Amino acid sequence: MSSPVEFKHEEPPKEFKRPKPFYVTWQANEGIPVYESFHIDDLKAVKLSHWERFGCDAAFINLADPYLVTAIVLELKPGQSTKAVRHMFETWCYIVKGRGATNVQQKGHQDQVVKWRDHSLFSPPLNTTYQHRNVDSSAPARILMVANAPLLMNLFHSEDFAFNNDFVFKDRYQGEQGYFNPAPEFLGGKIFRTNLVDDLRSFYLKEWPERGKGNRTVFLSMSHTTIGAHMSEFEVGTYKKAHRHGAGAHVILLSGKGYSLNWKEGEPK
Repeated sequence: MSSPVEFKHEEPPKEFKRPKPFYVTWQANEGIPVYESFHIDDLKAVKLSHWERFGCDAAFINLADPYLVTAIVLELKPGQSTKAVRHMFETWCYIVKGRGATNVQQKGHQDQVVKWRDHSLFSPPLNTTYQHRNVDSSAPARILMVANAPLLMNLFHSEDFAFNNDFVFKDRYQGEQGYFNPAPEFLGGKIFRTNLVDDLRSFYLKEWPERGKGNRTVFLSMSHTTIGAHMSEFEVGTYKKAHRHGAGAHVILLSGKGYSLNWKEGEPK
């Protein structure tokens, strides 16, 4: 009969230094700027440098928690296309500025083209191959990608697994024609499923007074991802009630001006 194994908690020696998360180390080796902040004043003004992986200028933005979700800013010069890429982490693409199209490929299916412009939102299905193209010959296009790359890469500790995996998620996408039709499907409550929003500023919102006077909100489900999003609008001089949620939220201001109060419980606002 084998003896039981007893696990004891021991404090690490004082000289012990916890290693950096895999994703943080990977970011540092990609050769583009990494911004760590709670706030970016203007996404159009973030300074970028060439990223070989995508073949365009880019930068990482780590807001409050770089261990679950991160953001990447891409900029395509007039007429430029990125390299074709695929990855095992989910991402949503918000168009900061510009006009273009994204070609989505999955083995065994016809390619699909997602057309986008200022304030469009879409999500390439998980591990499909996609390539962004700026169709404007006179102005750059800038894309914000919000992705759960840290969660995936910190779990598997493998760049090759993340970017060179040929697994096909058939339950998420099978090359369906019309997959990126911007017509939304109402799921009940305040939830809509759509794989493309042509312009977030004109998307239908539902009144939600429990969240604050004059508030209108909608929740979005996109491309069968585990990432979710919601969009809110407030009348002049009104505010959203204080709330909190888990790590990973990225807040993008589409229009208007105002301020947000942030604080830890028990500390000054």
